[in-house]
Amino acid sequence: MTKTLGLFLSLTATSLLVGCSSTPSMNPDAPQYCETTEQIDVVNGHTVSSKVRLDCSDSPAKRAKLVGVDPKTCRPWQKKVMFNGTTKELHGYLCKDENGNWRPLNQF
Repeated sequence: MTKTLGLFLSLTATSLLVGCSSTPSMNPDAPQYCETTEQIDVVNGHTVSSKVRLDCSDSPAKRAKLVGVDPKTCRPWQKKVMFNGTTKELHGYLCKDENGNWRPLNQF
């Protein structure tokens, strides 16, 4: 039974990861953030149940919540820069840290 449970968990995790990675994104430039949580119930040294949850999103508000930042303290930013004669637009999200300083969301 343990091998069957292990195979089931492996297949479940793989299908969740494939589903997350193949889901089309509304904003192809936005990085996707994923969070995995796992609950394992053990009785007398044996696993009796296990649940893995994978949440993925390209939403900055959801990313902020995942890393413990209040989304209300975040704002989008954008700036056009000239790079090798080509204008590029940089963009992202800034959030206030615990000291009140603005930091890019991906640095939390």
